[in-house]
Amino acid sequence: MKLKLHFYEQKLLNLWKIKRKRLMLFKRTKNILIVSQPTNFPSGIAVKTDKDTYWIKDGKRYRLISDRAAQSWCFTTVLATEAALSGTKLVGKLGFRDGTLIKNVADGKMYLVSQNKLRHIVDPDSFNRYGLDRSKVIEVSEKEISSHDLGENI
Repeated sequence: MKLKLHFYEQKLLNLWKIKRKRLMLFKRTKNILIVSQPTNFPSGIAVKTDKDTYWIKDGKRYRLISDRAAQSWCFTTVLATEAALSGTKLVGKLGFRDGTLIKNVADGKMYLVSQNKLRHIVDPDSFNRYGLDRSKVIEVSEKEISSHDLGENI
């Protein structure tokens, strides 16, 4: 039994040493890993830096217009420095996810994001008709509203 346990301890130690070498890409801040070296991030994740949050797709990055927009997508998010993204080309911006209900705090208008366009909700029966949940409305600024084109009213 003692020999078997020693074998597994040695195996774990070797695995730890290998992982430790790989972790040199990261720096540790208050027990949070932050990617600090240029990295080829996988598609489909978000990378949050001190400045902005980006969505990675096919080796390119898209800047999210706000933290509220990022939350509407529910991405897996990694923390990184700007240097870690230096090899990833910025190609555009990303607004709210389709299906998100948003409310402009400036004028009180409510919109449903559909095909990356804002559809102004003018008929209160639309909530029941489309199964929309009023409790999931995200209040947004005029700047966030202007990041999307307007679509048809619903």
